[in-house]
Amino acid sequence: MAIRPIIELGNPLLRQPSRPVKQEELTDLNQLVLDLWDTLQDFRTQHGFGRGIAAPQVGANKRLVIISRQGQPLVMINPKLVKQSDDEFTVWDACFSYPGIWFQVDRKRQVTVEFRDLNWQVQTLEAQDDLAELIQHEIEHLDGKLAIDLVKDLTSFCTTREYFARYREPAQ
Repeated sequence: MAIRPIIELGNPLLRQPSRPVKQEELTDLNQLVLDLWDTLQDFRTQHGFGRGIAAPQVGANKRLVIISRQGQPLVMINPKLVKQSDDEFTVWDACFSYPGIWFQVDRKRQVTVEFRDLNWQVQTLEAQDDLAELIQHEIEHLDGKLAIDLVKDLTSFCTTREYFARYREPAQ
């Protein structure tokens, strides 16, 4: 188990666009994938939330995202949004790179993302609602952008404690 330190808001590495992964790097990518998964799981254990992590958040300048989907890792290499709905919705957003801060942003309700898997096969995933929101958030990291730049209303900022106490919907 290799948990990597998460780079936090203010570190200029978070604003640097990530470089695409090349096929010849695939075998070297395995350790980073495992480390990202371990780091994601550790964050979830310590903070009670977290669904995805992008390589730049641990200082790796690669277009790589890991999403926890039904408890299993979904590895997205070089993901790109190829389709987005016009329909938007407002969501609460938080990030490993600025723990303790929540705010509202508008996101596209549906997206289609293309990416390569660990076998270098092209995959296409259509996502909506929570998963669409998460994919948009993680791809922004790869582009050197942060969700905090998209805050809908400055009055929506709150701490994690207030978010869980006031705004989080009860588990179904």
